Amino acid sequence: MPTPRLSEDQLLEALRVVSEYGSIAEAARRLNMPRQTLSDQVHKARERFQTGDELKADMEGRIAEGFELRGYSQFTKTQTGEPIWLKTRKAERDYWEGIASAIERVKPIDPTRIPAAPDEPDADVIPWLQIGDAHIGMLASEVETGANFDIAIGKREIMEAAAALIDAAPDCERMVINDLGDGTHFETFKAETEASGHAVDQDTRYWKMIDAYLEISEFICERALAKAQKVDLLYNQGNHSRSNDVWMAAHMRSLHRNNPRVTVLPNQSPYIAYRMGKTLVVVHHGDKAKPEKFRDVASSDFSADWGEAEFRYLDGGHVHHSQRKELAGCVFESWNNLAPRDKYAHDGGWRSKQCMSLVLRSRRYGDRGRIVMPIEMVRDRILQKHPDHYTPPQLRAFAA
Repeated sequence: MPTPRLSEDQLLEALRVVSEYGSIAEAARRLNMPRQTLSDQVHKARERFQTGDELKADMEGRIAEGFELRGYSQFTKTQTGEPIWLKTRKAERDYWEGIASAIERVKPIDPTRIPAAPDEPDADVIPWLQIGDAHIGMLASEVETGANFDIAIGKREIMEAAAALIDAAPDCERMVINDLGDGTHFETFKAETEASGHAVDQDTRYWKMIDAYLEISEFICERALAKAQKVDLLYNQGNHSRSNDVWMAAHMRSLHRNNPRVTVLPNQSPYIAYRMGKTLVVVHHGDKAKPEKFRDVASSDFSADWGEAEFRYLDGGHVHHSQRKELAGCVFESWNNLAPRDKYAHDGGWRSKQCMSLVLRSRRYGDRGRIVMPIEMVRDRILQKHPDHYTPPQLRAFAA
């Protein structure tokens, strides 16, 4: 009995299912079709669609309006005659070209939004706002981790803490906004980290996270411009946010391209160095190199500045807790973050103090002190304006 011939639409659907499940047997089961029938039709597909381009064009014509073709599979054979499927997808280059194109269309910031610079700034002290891993986009549940967390909570708390610390800084010639990485909790629409593919607990949508991160970054920069004649922005590559950190730096650079008071440091490398007189600061998120290795990298890569500087500091994030070490020739310090722990960190037993810090660094004398904003103080400030702001309860043991 001849094999029933599938219609063009049926064949395309069959090809899609075979591609999705990677097996003719599994696809036949899903389609409720005899395996041999499907196998015969797949082998005849090359006669119906002579080239991959023709197949792709035909399939693209069937995509509903508002959607796009992410990839397609093409049946062929190896030189030895073994049947294979070639699975293709749009090049990653297309994604980055799209990002670059979008950034180019960003309109420069309205000059009327730029606060006036202070009249008599301190030329020696450069305040550093140390923004530990913000993890905007993370979702946490009180019953699992002890505290709720989502985009709305994170945005309100980090903006309140940053504003209070910036306002407490002295009027200065320069200020550094040091985003230590992991400003966002994930990098893909699948809510995964790009490098490791780790799935994370996310607050519903990628675009909501990005909108919040943009608003936070622009708000902090503008707030700093009211305290400093010039603001330098550092966006470190975090293991949760690496691709987002790259385009955020590009976005802020484009936004302020006509504003000589804002400089966005290049962040193509995970190690960023900042020289201020006798003081050298090198920043790295902390996922690539531990403190001692970080020191070796900094002293090697920036040997001229390392040799000329008298005060050397290595800033890190990643671990979420405060850790200060005096190493040979420098001081390493990891900085706390404001966000609570997610379920992974909670179940793993990691605990740390939630706070944000502003460090006063002198060109001539290095570290001159710091202002610390604990999360409890941040919440108290918010509650004065927003009495409904979420505050986690005190964890208590069961009482018999």
